[in-house]
Amino acid sequence: MPNTIAIDDQPISATFFGEGRWLTDFVTPNAIDIRGLHKDLTQGITNLEDKIVALHNFVASQIRYTRFVKGKLWVEGKSSVQDDLWNMPSLTARLKVGNCANKAFLMTSLLRQDMPSGQVYAVLGNLYNGTAGGHAWVQVNLGGQDYVIETTRADVEPLVLASIATRYEAVHLFNDETAYAIQGMTVMEPMTACFSTWLSD
Repeated sequence: MPNTIAIDDQPISATFFGEGRWLTDFVTPNAIDIRGLHKDLTQGITNLEDKIVALHNFVASQIRYTRFVKGKLWVEGKSSVQDDLWNMPSLTARLKVGNCANKAFLMTSLLRQDMPSGQVYAVLGNLYNGTAGGHAWVQVNLGGQDYVIETTRADVEPLVLASIATRYEAVHLFNDETAYAIQGMTVMEPMTACFSTWLSD
């Protein structure tokens, strides 16, 4: 990946009670539910690209997209409200609803069953689609070429060459093992609000 630099894992605050989580915590290929879901969705499929299509079909069409996931957690008389909640992939799969980040984390976790960490990333970046704003998607490398996987829409091709997907501007790329940033780039709202205030310390 050109112009990328390895970054320290970034703390995220899009959780209940301000619980800190690392960016890489949101990709969970080893979770029991994720392994089971992957097995169910790809049963009988041996070709990698066909697996990607099957996984995309599930995430894009069976997980309802909403711009913001709002949640409330009540524990022993204490409550926490989150207006833009980042869920773990297994919970997103069970709830069948997610924002762009939740859906990208789920897709990346599923793809990590078949692909090494150097070939698949969840991406936090900017989408220039009429108006510019923060967005999340998946990037994979197949045969030496990068592809964008848009998980919020079922009516688009599962694999789009990144070189022609010029509306997508990657800023942070990560999976369960590593995190990178594109030098000189900044992610826009609403993604910026999800990063912990610790980053400004």
